[in-house]
Amino acid sequence: MKFNIKAYIFFTSPPEKEDIEKAIEEIYKKISSRKNGEETKIIEMKFLNEKIFLNIVSGKKYRAHSFLLMIRNKIAKELEKKKIGIREIKIEKAEAWIEIKQKPLEEINMPFVEKIDFNENIAHIVFSKIDEKALERNYIDRIVQLLEKKILAQYITGKAVLSKTIKESPKRLDKYSFKKDFTEELIKIGWIKEFPARGIWQYMPPYTALIRAIEAAFIENIVKQMGFKEMLFPKLIPLEVHMRKGQLTGIPNEMFWVCPPKSREKKIFEYFSDYVEITREIPKEELMKCLDTPIAALSYAQCEPWYEIFRGEIIDIDNGPWLFFDRFGPTWRYEAGGLKGIERLTEFYRMELTWIGKPEDVTRIRDELLNRAEKFVDNIMDIEYRIEATTPVYLEHSLELEEEKKEIVKTYEIVGVLPYGTLSRPEEKELELSNFSVHLDFYAKRYNWKERKNRDIWSGCSGIGLSRYAYMFIARWGINFEDWPYEIKKYIGEKLPETIFMITWPKQKDSEN
Repeated sequence: MKFNIKAYIFFTSPPEKEDIEKAIEEIYKKISSRKNGEETKIIEMKFLNEKIFLNIVSGKKYRAHSFLLMIRNKIAKELEKKKIGIREIKIEKAEAWIEIKQKPLEEINMPFVEKIDFNENIAHIVFSKIDEKALERNYIDRIVQLLEKKILAQYITGKAVLSKTIKESPKRLDKYSFKKDFTEELIKIGWIKEFPARGIWQYMPPYTALIRAIEAAFIENIVKQMGFKEMLFPKLIPLEVHMRKGQLTGIPNEMFWVCPPKSREKKIFEYFSDYVEITREIPKEELMKCLDTPIAALSYAQCEPWYEIFRGEIIDIDNGPWLFFDRFGPTWRYEAGGLKGIERLTEFYRMELTWIGKPEDVTRIRDELLNRAEKFVDNIMDIEYRIEATTPVYLEHSLELEEEKKEIVKTYEIVGVLPYGTLSRPEEKELELSNFSVHLDFYAKRYNWKERKNRDIWSGCSGIGLSRYAYMFIARWGINFEDWPYEIKKYIGEKLPETIFMITWPKQKDSEN
C-alpha cells in the first residue's frame, strides 16, 4: 500500500522558513521512532511566499494524507505565537496504490475518485475533489476500504457462496397438498385479492386468520416461553438511522423512500390537484415538484429502531439480557421484476425478535430460538426443510461482506422446501422462512452502545416471515380447514371466517391441486 499527496498550505501572512522546518522535523522524530514510520517522507517542499508546497509519500502506517494533517496542526501551533494562521489546505493531487486479492468483475465507480486502474494485483486510485474537509473526515481511507468491499461483493453474490446446509428434515414432499403454485387458486376462492400496487395483496378473513394463528402459535410456543416482551417499533425510519445500520451503503436499491411535502400550504399542490380533478389522471412529474427530498425510508428489516434505543446510552449487562419482539405492521422491500405470486412480496408481514446482553447470553438465546423454531416447522408445520449456516444478512445489508469465521456461525436460516418453483422464481423450489443472527459487537460499535465497565455488548435478531410461513402451510396442508393440524386450528376456532362475497367476486371454480 502506497500513498502520494501533493498539496499547498496557505497562511495568513508569510511564515519563517525555519519555523516550518522545525515543526516538520519534530513530526519526523515522532513517527520515525515508531514501526514503519520511516516510510512516510516529504520528497519535495517549496516555500512560496504565503504558501508552501508539499509532496508526501507514504506506506500503510502513517499515510500521506494523515501526515499532511499532522503537519498542518503542528505548524499552526508553532506559528500561533507569531500571530500567523493557516487559511486552508488545497490538494493538487492525491493517489494511492493498493494491493488487492482479485480484480473486479465489473467496472467500479465511486464518489471522490477520478479513475481506478488495475494492474495485476495492484489498484491505482486517483482521487478527485479532495479538500480539507475530506482529509479531516478521512474520505481517502474510507474509499480504499470501500473499494475492497465492492470487489469482494462482486465475488460473494449473496448467500449462495457461503451457505452450508447443516441439517435436513425427512423427505415430506409427497405429503404436500399442492404440487404447483396456488396463488391463482386463492384468488378464485376469495382468500386474497390483488391490490393496485405490485407485490401488495389484500388478505381476506380466511387467510388473515391463518396468518394470525401461525403468529399466535409462534408467540405461545416460543416467544413468551423464552421471555421476550412485546414492543412497537416505528416503521418510518429516518435516513440517519438507516445510515448507522449500514443500509444506505448496502441496499439503497431495495428500499422505499419517503418524501414529505415541501410545505403544508395547499397552494403548492393547487396545480397538481386541479390537473387530477380535470383529467382524472395523475401527473407524476408535477407531483415531484411539490415534494421535498427524502427524509426517511420505510422499514426494510423491522429491527432498525431497536439499535437506536441504546445509541450513546450506558447500560449494565449484569441486568440483562434484554429480549423483545415486534409485530407492529409490515415491512417493505423493492423486489422489482420478481413479483408475481404471494410468496415474494413488496409489503409483507414478519415478526422480529431482538436481544442484547453478554456474548454468551446472546449466543445461547440465538441457539435456543433456532431449536424451538425448528421444532415448530418440524412438528406443527410438518414441512420439508433444511437449516443453513449462511452469509450474515446484517453484513450483506451494510456491504460488510466477509468469510464466515469458524469460531461462531453468525447466521442460521430455516429454509422451507417446495415441490415446485414459484410464480416469481420458477427456478427456486424453496423459501427462506426465518433467520437467526448473532451480530457480535457489530451494532454496539455502529450505535455507540456503552457498558458501565467497558465489557463487550453483543446483540442478536431473528426475522420470522409470517407471510411465508402461511404460504408454506397452505402448500403442505391445503385449503380444507378440516385437514389442518389442531395446533393451528385452535387459534382460529371451530371454522374459518368467511370471505367477502360480491356479485362479481370471487369467481369460484373447481380447484386443481
